[in-house]
Amino acid sequence: MIKLPNMTNKLIEVLSIQSESYNQFRMFAYIIRQLKSLGCNYYTFNGCIYATKGIADSYPCIVSHIDTVHNITDDLTVINVKGNLTGFNAVTMEQSGIGGDDKVGIFIALQCLEKFDNIKAVFFRDEEVGCEGSYDSDIDFFKDCNFVLQCDRRGNTDFIINASGIELTGDDFKAELKGLLPLYGYKFANGMMTDVMALKQSGIKCAMANISCGYYKPHCADE
Repeated sequence: MIKLPNMTNKLIEVLSIQSESYNQFRMFAYIIRQLKSLGCNYYTFNGCIYATKGIADSYPCIVSHIDTVHNITDDLTVINVKGNLTGFNAVTMEQSGIGGDDKVGIFIALQCLEKFDNIKAVFFRDEEVGCEGSYDSDIDFFKDCNFVLQCDRRGNTDFIINASGIELTGDDFKAELKGLLPLYGYKFANGMMTDVMALKQSGIKCAMANISCGYYKPHCADE
């Protein structure tokens, strides 16, 4: 994996923006600014952001959620401890939840929009309180999507194909990935509720998955 300083700085920038369920306007505004700078077409629906880059007959799609479980505080400073990023509150002088769940997913979605010519992305609101945005999504947006991926899983090895008993993908998609995932240290796994599960339950037919993206100890102050 190529690690570039500008990517690390961009990740720190995203992690520094505080966003909790029902109070996500800071991250919402940041994402809109980024989409404008990348030349994406976008619209909002039910408090969520739907973006398209390029013109194609079909698209890959990546989704993430805007909210975190952490309360907004007087300060959130991102610090680097031996290569690990964590949050610190300079007012209380205590470690503070950084919200990698799912700010890391937001960062990855924005990176994909920058890198690829033809791609879609959705940034859902209020996943942490029951996937409210994704359960009331714009279903038509996904009609030309080949697959939908989400980066909203702790660790760095899981490729979630079953979320809380809901099958996210079929045998054909799994067969295509079977030889590819081990090259990157990933394996098929089962997970829990997240936005792609809500989309699948809403009747979207294309293959979906939720992927480990490198955050650890989610929902904790020492995340």
